[in-house]
Amino acid sequence: MNKILIDTMHIVSLLINENNSYYELSQALDDEKITGVVSVVTLTELIKILGEKIYMEKINELVSLNIIVADIDQTIAIRAGELRMRYGLPTGDSLIAATGLIENVKHILTDDAHFNAVKNLIKPIKLNTALKMVR
Repeated sequence: MNKILIDTMHIVSLLINENNSYYELSQALDDEKITGVVSVVTLTELIKILGEKIYMEKINELVSLNIIVADIDQTIAIRAGELRMRYGLPTGDSLIAATGLIENVKHILTDDAHFNAVKNLIKPIKLNTALKMVR
């Protein structure tokens, strides 16, 4: 089964049902056509992005989806530091990318251009590409 690391902004869109494409992604996750992986860093970012009134409800929804929420351990922290040093990724994104690498994920669903710096390690893809992978 394909694993995809999902960057925070796509998790936000998935949780607020932004459009039919995200419904299709949600179905693919539920039907286990794909395994979604997120870093616990995404939980931190979600609270800031979603705001005080709805963040807890949405985090509970995220946990109920068929998504692996990967904790950060010493191995991921060290790998993130290496990515930050070598490729200049911001700390949060270094932790997210390192999570994918340690979880043996080949693709990251993201619109953030700075992940292109690590495209030889984990390939950035757009939503339409992710959906093609599950069809």
